[in-house]
Amino acid sequence: MKNILSCIFLLSFFVALSSSNVLADNIIIQSSTSLKNSGFYRYLAPILKQYTGVEIRVVAVGTGQAIKNMKNCDGDVLITHSKNAELEFLKTGYGLKRLEFMYNNWVIVGPRKAKTEINIRNHEIREIMETIYDKKEKFISRGDNSGTHMKELSLWKELALVPEEFPKTWYLETGSGQGATLMIANEIGAFTITDTATWYSFKNKGNSEIFGYDNKDLNTYAITTVNPEKCKNIKSSAVEKIVTFLKSDNGKNTISKFSLNNANAFFPI
Repeated sequence: MKNILSCIFLLSFFVALSSSNVLADNIIIQSSTSLKNSGFYRYLAPILKQYTGVEIRVVAVGTGQAIKNMKNCDGDVLITHSKNAELEFLKTGYGLKRLEFMYNNWVIVGPRKAKTEINIRNHEIREIMETIYDKKEKFISRGDNSGTHMKELSLWKELALVPEEFPKTWYLETGSGQGATLMIANEIGAFTITDTATWYSFKNKGNSEIFGYDNKDLNTYAITTVNPEKCKNIKSSAVEKIVTFLKSDNGKNTISKFSLNNANAFFPI
């Protein structure tokens, strides 16, 4: 009887140990929505499991909310696309290190008919936004403190224009994600800002098309690790495996191979 109890104890011990190892290889990523909406995480997850043994679960809520969630320690790592917000997160002491690992392009999309009516096709994004302001063309903002919303506000600021003062007859806010914002813009014939991966993956383009690119700044994605002194339960070793992979040759090759509609969605750094 004593031997049986000893065996049960040892078996329970190894089962518990095995379970803890499995849990250690599962991490939660607080993320911007564009990477999930584009299908990138669905593509990346099995490759990460193969090369690192780490399984990922993604909470895609937009950059601002993702950072807020990480301050509550609701995850293991942050992947977003707003440099200023990420640097501010580091300053709080919650962020440990920030590593840029890939990019794509910012674009402004709008109704196809506008290319002849107001002649702003194939211009630089700032020129287009200035024309939109001058002619009071309908513009849809996400208005949700996402990375895309932050980018939009930074562009208006460069133009010395203040969205809070814009009439709501042409400047509208959805307070929603990128998919819903693109849908509304398409339905009412309005302009909006997005990134190339999201645009390529958007299925209901209707009469909307790309009008111009940001030729000055790239849409850069960074992975920001979290300070274990602030968040005691983060799985730092599993996160480091992900960071190492994304910056490796295999990781860069994985990023390069992800395409949407026969176009590269992201480019490794």
